[in-house]
Amino acid sequence: MKRILLASALLFTGSVSFGQNINDHKITFNYIQLPLLKIDTQYDNYIVKVEHAYRQANEDSTVMFDARQSVAMELFMQASERYHRERDSLDRIYLAQMSSWEQKVNAGTTNPDGTQLAQPAAPIYPPAPVMDPTESPMMHSEFQENLAIDRIDLAGYTRGEGEVEITVTIHPIRSYRIVESKKGTGASTKYEYSARYVMPIGLRVSNPTQGIMMETMLFEGERTYNMASQKSKYDHQLYMKDNRETIFRQMETAGRNSAISQLNDHLNNHFGFVERNRTAEIYSVKSFKVYDYTDVTNAFTQTTLALQAVGSDRDRSGAITQINTAINAIETILTESNIGDKKSRINDKVTAMLQCNLAELYMWKADFNKCDGLSNLALNSGEGKAKRHIRDEMGFYKDQRNRWDVHY
Repeated sequence: MKRILLASALLFTGSVSFGQNINDHKITFNYIQLPLLKIDTQYDNYIVKVEHAYRQANEDSTVMFDARQSVAMELFMQASERYHRERDSLDRIYLAQMSSWEQKVNAGTTNPDGTQLAQPAAPIYPPAPVMDPTESPMMHSEFQENLAIDRIDLAGYTRGEGEVEITVTIHPIRSYRIVESKKGTGASTKYEYSARYVMPIGLRVSNPTQGIMMETMLFEGERTYNMASQKSKYDHQLYMKDNRETIFRQMETAGRNSAISQLNDHLNNHFGFVERNRTAEIYSVKSFKVYDYTDVTNAFTQTTLALQAVGSDRDRSGAITQINTAINAIETILTESNIGDKKSRINDKVTAMLQCNLAELYMWKADFNKCDGLSNLALNSGEGKAKRHIRDEMGFYKDQRNRWDVHY
């Protein structure tokens, strides 16, 4: 038994002495994200125009309100006419009864017991009709065009007339409703309210040579605007009597501001040259008493310098020399790769992590076939860290390839 334990201990010690540890480094750098759609390169300027589709909704609401008021007035007049006819009929019956009673009293007619005849009771009229007020519609406020013109910034282009035209259409709020939810019990009960609504925004992008490049409707999903919570449902009703229009205005303003910001992101994702930040995970090997990893450390330094240079221009041409230097440094190391021997200097673990570094560099060099090949090697390496790394990065690599293919 002691021999077995001793052998196990020696085996464990041996695996530790040859188990290289990987350093994880988070490298943050800038790059210019290429747009998904390519505007004719002869155009450098853009102009933003605003269309006010909600104005038609206001006109429609006014027409509908006037129609409802007309119907309500007509129904009230009809009810009033019926009321006065019924009242006139009751008055005539009463007056006839009073005439008969007065004639009998004047003739000295009395009740059998000699008492005076009772005067007929006055008529009981039906309730008079009341015209219910027609609730006025919530009219959409006028959208200040500068809120769109000043906030829409097409990255990589300059504001100017006659080239790229960006048209933003402000649509009315629709599907407006208030949702109630009850929270808590007993004295701690409260009622929470939110306004749910849909407020789409239209976007059209065009230029003289390509015509309309995009015409779409954004934000057709339901949005939520949180309102004040109340201690009872009736407090909410009181609150809405005083704040109905204020809530609508606040919701409208918040919705429009949010929509314009998101629209600007959507626009730039498709057409702008946006400067982005990326944090890439790059690997090196910790100092190891058995082997010297100075070359791996130097390759890591070259990789870091290369990544720091990719943001200097759109096509990364200014970084190519540094990228090639880093690639050559890593590929020289990988000539020693021996994935079948865990005790080798460049074993399966070190090989897989260097392949991850190399995939990142080839992606920025726009050699996407090499990037894909190295990604597949790392993915199938059996090294958990490398597999997780590549799975996390594959979506980014694919997106960058799609954007690059549009422009180069």
